[in-house]
Amino acid sequence: MDGASNDLCTESELAREVQAYGAKDMDLCMQCGTCSASCPLSRGTDSFPRKIYRYLQLGLRDKLLSSVEPWLCYYCGECNQNCPRGAEPAETMMAVRRWLTAQYDWTGLARRFYTSEKWEFGALGGLGLFIILLFVFFHGPVITDRVSVNTFAPVIWIEIGDLTMAFLLSAFLLSNAFRMHRFIMAGTKVPFQLYKEELKTFVLHFATQKRWSECGGDRTRWIKHLFLVTGYLTMMSLIIVFIRWFQVDDSSWHFSALFGYYATGTIMGVTGEMMYSRYKQKELMHRYSELSDWLFLILLFSTAFTGLVMHLFRLAGFPIATYVTYVIHLAIAVPMLMIEVPFGKWSHLFYRPLAIFLSRVREKATQPSVSDFEETKKRAQETFQTCMQCGTCTSVCPQSGVRPRLALRAISLDTATRDNVDNAAWQCLTCNNCLEHCPRGIDMADLLTSVRAQDVLAHNLPTLLEQPLESLNTNSNPWGGSQEQRTQWAHPVKLASCSPDTDYCLFTCCTTAHDTDPDQGPRKAGKALLELLDKARVSFGTLGTRERCCGDLARTTGAEDLFNAFKKLNTKAILETGASRLLVNSPHCLQTFTRQYEGLDGTIAILHHTEVLAGLIREKRLVPEQPVNARVTYHDPCYLGRHAGSYDNPRTILDSIPGIDRVEMAHTRENSLCCGGGGGGAWLQEDCPPMDRLSRRRVREALDTRAEIIATACPYCIRMLNQAIRDMGVQDKIRVCDVAELLAQSLGKESTNIDQEKHHG
Repeated sequence: MDGASNDLCTESELAREVQAYGAKDMDLCMQCGTCSASCPLSRGTDSFPRKIYRYLQLGLRDKLLSSVEPWLCYYCGECNQNCPRGAEPAETMMAVRRWLTAQYDWTGLARRFYTSEKWEFGALGGLGLFIILLFVFFHGPVITDRVSVNTFAPVIWIEIGDLTMAFLLSAFLLSNAFRMHRFIMAGTKVPFQLYKEELKTFVLHFATQKRWSECGGDRTRWIKHLFLVTGYLTMMSLIIVFIRWFQVDDSSWHFSALFGYYATGTIMGVTGEMMYSRYKQKELMHRYSELSDWLFLILLFSTAFTGLVMHLFRLAGFPIATYVTYVIHLAIAVPMLMIEVPFGKWSHLFYRPLAIFLSRVREKATQPSVSDFEETKKRAQETFQTCMQCGTCTSVCPQSGVRPRLALRAISLDTATRDNVDNAAWQCLTCNNCLEHCPRGIDMADLLTSVRAQDVLAHNLPTLLEQPLESLNTNSNPWGGSQEQRTQWAHPVKLASCSPDTDYCLFTCCTTAHDTDPDQGPRKAGKALLELLDKARVSFGTLGTRERCCGDLARTTGAEDLFNAFKKLNTKAILETGASRLLVNSPHCLQTFTRQYEGLDGTIAILHHTEVLAGLIREKRLVPEQPVNARVTYHDPCYLGRHAGSYDNPRTILDSIPGIDRVEMAHTRENSLCCGGGGGGAWLQEDCPPMDRLSRRRVREALDTRAEIIATACPYCIRMLNQAIRDMGVQDKIRVCDVAELLAQSLGKESTNIDQEKHHG
């Protein structure tokens, strides 16, 4: 079975397959995650065993084939002991490992050996008998007056046999490794240089199995295994590479004997202890042992033991006993090497470090991220390190291309790539849904903004943001408008300059001041606010042409130097007016001034227009009287709702207007769906397929309420929702307006002759 098909396998088919390799109780798993939480090695990008259970239960064959996690389990047994359903996650991981070995093997022998005792015993016995018959018919002269192994089995013959065996083993393992690589790295383009750079990972883990030292509390298990591996590799080196020096007939001592003693001692000692552990300590670990687990230990022990007995017979001068034991030794060793190494239990010594190696390569396969862990920690503070990997952020993120948990994990583990971190950072809309629901209060938007800042410094800016940021540099706004025309949006009203005597210093959002929306929605909202302030006899002034972008776009896209420049200029201009209250019509300006402008903190009150209008209604300075007979649904802007926590003021305004039938959408208040305009989304969403844009999803939600009007309180939201309505061709069914527009409509226009010099100067 090749296993490369993209077709999903039904649960019963895949489960039956893996059960044949020893999996236990897969149907008991309820995906609680206790096993992964208790596993000392389940962390970062390698989370198991729960993920593997999920693949099995859902029949995801391709996902299972591309998994590295089964090779990372060392069977400490903690997951078995902690499972509330009494399942056997560790044994299932071992079974999946055997299943994967069979999938990698192109000969089909591994599947035969793992699923049929007759095949395994038959192959071992048959190959052992073949070795015996070779010596029966083709041995050299039998010398009995002394021990002469090199005469009975000429060393050149043994060397040729060893090299042939080494070639076959290498061919089997490397060809299977190629298939393993194909499954794990499917669809991943990897520069050859990256393989070279990470080769040290394979060598380190192959030689030491270092990862086992982090598994469970019994460190001696790794030490014993390390001794076994070194003993085994020593034995392989002696019989394949150094056989001419190791196989000697004279009684004189040769230094290679030291290595032989070490290999024999460690192999016999460790395999003996492991067999005893499997037999006597089943309640702690290895509660189930598959046939190949026992066979490998027995054969390895027997190989070392017969080698030792042969050596003793040789030293004692018993020629026939030496020759017979030699043949028995080879009849055990060769089948063990030819059957168990490429097709059985031993293969995990090769596949495990290869899996770790490929995992590292796969993580770094895409262009490395420019983000640096220490730099990110400095910029975003260290709170992100408290993440407990619950995945809530990813589950609530409305933007499909953003996987906050994966990005955070990759940064923490220094495996950040352009794919899993940088791309995610640029797709983030800073809607704050993740922070709203994070049990640890981690500000993922701030973290991803810090990544953007590092990208900007490395000149990795998305093309769609180049023009608005260039406009910020040259025109002090992202829409290409002239600074000299900053106040022209209010025409025919002439906006006066702010002074200490005015009630408010009005700061206008760039999206309102330089409105490029075909419907002029943000500009209409701004004019409605002017009208309402006039009706309430509220005096205000502006910064005029000294008013520059608040810097929200610069900050959220990581252009920190540009943002700091705007902050310095605006802070100076605002404070010089002597005003005590700053009125903004954009939630983005509200949050930027409130959270980022340290110079304004405690000096001037910063208010959103919905707060001011709701207060004027409560004070009876604005009394809506004319009915606005319409079904209205309110869209909570992310920056006014989740960022600022203001949900009631806009609804207070709407509920004060006679005739409005206010209805709520499916996602509302703290669960409101983002319009897609924040964090540079007003430009970056152009890269998003039209059908996937959040603004369209929001309009569809509004249409589901049968509302005629979407009311909101943010220039970005007005612009994005208007665009979606045009794209969907539903202008005859629904429209967008600011709550200020509806309030102004209810107040009538008979007294809207604004004398700016009289009321606002």
